[in-house]
Amino acid sequence: MQKTRRYLACGAVPLLILAVAALFAACTTPPPPRPSWPSLVVTEDRVQYSVSNLKLPGTRQELRARRGEANLWIPLREMASLRFTGYLHPDDYRRARVVLRSGEVLEVELYTRGLIEGDTDAGYWNLPLSQVAAIEFGRN
Repeated sequence: MQKTRRYLACGAVPLLILAVAALFAACTTPPPPRPSWPSLVVTEDRVQYSVSNLKLPGTRQELRARRGEANLWIPLREMASLRFTGYLHPDDYRRARVVLRSGEVLEVELYTRGLIEGDTDAGYWNLPLSQVAAIEFGRN
């Protein structure tokens, strides 16, 4: 009889601990959301747009660039800012200064054919990349 009580007591303690842990997990609040802010897009005409969910149409979220003879693909999520510094070449490339989130600065030529899109206060927004002067990337 004493062995049976001992086995029941040993089995009940882990179940009690598990029940208390489940109750504690259910009562805790989730962590606050990460802070977010929109991207700032400046056009060649010096018009500024605050754009949330800034992206390129399609599935590939990278800008095509070249540095000398090397071709690069720069993911949007790694970019902190982009500023065009030159004129548009006939082959749709344009000199730009790209600052990555790591702090690295790239002097490249970006391919400007295509759109960027996102959401503004007025709704859906898009703009040809060739009309952009600068972008300060936010966090969504």
